[in-house]
Amino acid sequence: MASKPRPFEIGKPAHIISRALIDAFKDKDDCYRFVFQFHSANIGRKSSNTTVQDAAKVGQALLRGEKISSRFIIKEHDPLVHLLDFSLIVNHNHLYLIPNTENAIPVLMGKLNNGFAKYFNIIHDRKDAVFGSRYKGVPVTTDFQSYAVCRYISIINPLDIFQPGWREEGLNNLTKAMDFLRDYEFSSFPDRIGVRNAKILAPKEISEKYTFQTSSENGRLEFQSFVKEFLKERSSFFPSEFE
Repeated sequence: MASKPRPFEIGKPAHIISRALIDAFKDKDDCYRFVFQFHSANIGRKSSNTTVQDAAKVGQALLRGEKISSRFIIKEHDPLVHLLDFSLIVNHNHLYLIPNTENAIPVLMGKLNNGFAKYFNIIHDRKDAVFGSRYKGVPVTTDFQSYAVCRYISIINPLDIFQPGWREEGLNNLTKAMDFLRDYEFSSFPDRIGVRNAKILAPKEISEKYTFQTSSENGRLEFQSFVKEFLKERSSFFPSEFE
């Protein structure tokens, strides 16, 4: 008998992972659509008049922090979850979030993954499953876990795109690695360092209770120093380019 999904408590953060059977997050428009799907599922539903092209543009606008018209997304309720961190990595995605209501996570993930899979199959003329199994989720209960999850989601995973195999071989170029993290659209790292303010993320006063303190200039500089130290530790060369 299959085990029951692990329950998640209201107001307690959780790390959610969904793995696809194909490279569902390789194309930019598909990633923009996932962002759109997340936001519309989190607060209501997409308008019936929203085209595929509209959804991609809205997803991009959400990442840029722009205001979204009700013409594309119809708000029906307060956010089901607060999103603290995220990343889309070729064939899987990570979401670090806080449920705001009972059953918020299963309701959101059902709407998100099913809606995205339906879109993906139509656009790419396929009929097979997109996601290999039900999403997996782990409650995060300590500050140590929280910082580790944030680092894992928005730093470690995007680097797999920058330099496949870096976890075993070490990073070849620290400056380019930092530049990649800053410029990669489909993670919350640009928001951490203050170059973006994506609308899908939780308000700063909420996210900073569970993640790095980056709303102030000093906080952002401290975070960048933390990241550089982490990259140094994973470098395949010495001395470090940052020194």
